[in-house]
Amino acid sequence: MNTETLPEQKSSSISAIQKDMIFRNMSDGIMTVGENGDITYVNAALLEIFHFEKEEDVLGKSFEKIFLQNKKNRAFIKFFTLAMEKQQPTEKTSLRYRMDNGEKLFLDIDVSLMERTWSHISEDCFPGMMILIENATDRFTLRQREHDYAYIFAGIIFCITSYLMAWSCIRFTLGIHLHTSVYTMLIEVITFALFLEIVFFTSFSLKEIGLIPHWKKLKENLLETLAVAVVAGAVLVLSKILLSLFGIRIKSYFIGGSWRGLANYGFTALLQEFLARGVIQTSVKSLMRIKYQKILGIILTSLLFSLMHMPFGFIFMMGAFVLSLALGYLFERHGDLWGCALLHWFCGYLTMCLYF
Repeated sequence: MNTETLPEQKSSSISAIQKDMIFRNMSDGIMTVGENGDITYVNAALLEIFHFEKEEDVLGKSFEKIFLQNKKNRAFIKFFTLAMEKQQPTEKTSLRYRMDNGEKLFLDIDVSLMERTWSHISEDCFPGMMILIENATDRFTLRQREHDYAYIFAGIIFCITSYLMAWSCIRFTLGIHLHTSVYTMLIEVITFALFLEIVFFTSFSLKEIGLIPHWKKLKENLLETLAVAVVAGAVLVLSKILLSLFGIRIKSYFIGGSWRGLANYGFTALLQEFLARGVIQTSVKSLMRIKYQKILGIILTSLLFSLMHMPFGFIFMMGAFVLSLALGYLFERHGDLWGCALLHWFCGYLTMCLYF
């Protein structure tokens, strides 16, 4: 019986070159560590995650010296200590990693121990490991921001509702006429409470809410602020002159005020700008992922800002709304509360001196 020769069966396994191509094109970082603790392989994604410029910065170097020296990364160090010293395989774990420059990364890490293919490696020796790292910083930041905004809006709704209910009770139910400084003090208390909430319950930095100036834009910011202040001041003074010419006397004297009130209102203006621009406008803009999110953020913030001035009357509310539109525009341009606080201080106090 004739037998045909079967063709030689080709291997279905991929080559080392193909494996390298797969690893290099992966979006997740890949790193292997040999039995002596030195790094033997890294792909491009891992270099990008940890901001290494080239492979030579890590290849052949000690994994421990490069990644496990920063004592602030306690959970990260403990995680790899278990894998290397106790040879315990680990499940996929989310860890925070702080870079030497202070940058925080949030990583999903999966570690697999190498197979013992060399006879000279005893059971007690570390066989090496393969590390798969996914950079989850963007996803974690988005989730953290949603948590922050939930806290902030809950605080804003609670504070504004409490403020308006207290004003309604005092003014209409009890019939007590309080001085305007009392309502200003209530706004300051609300703002301070929200400041404590942001400091202790959110991840916002002082720069994100505009308390740290942008020094490169400082000159431009001050010039624009002064220009708007001059125009607004001229409008306020001119309107008072016109009202006086038509015989409409709001106050028995043209302008009032005091140095003490001037100084106190500077503090008030900064607190109110922190509440309106740093907290409300920043949060509204970030949540409204639509085409005109900045414009709508300014308008909605201005409406809330004017609502806080309801006890001072409708005309004052409208003035606060217009001023808030200008302040919101300046904040969007420069991301700085200090110019906004300066303009708020000037326009707000001048208005009270002329009309209240």
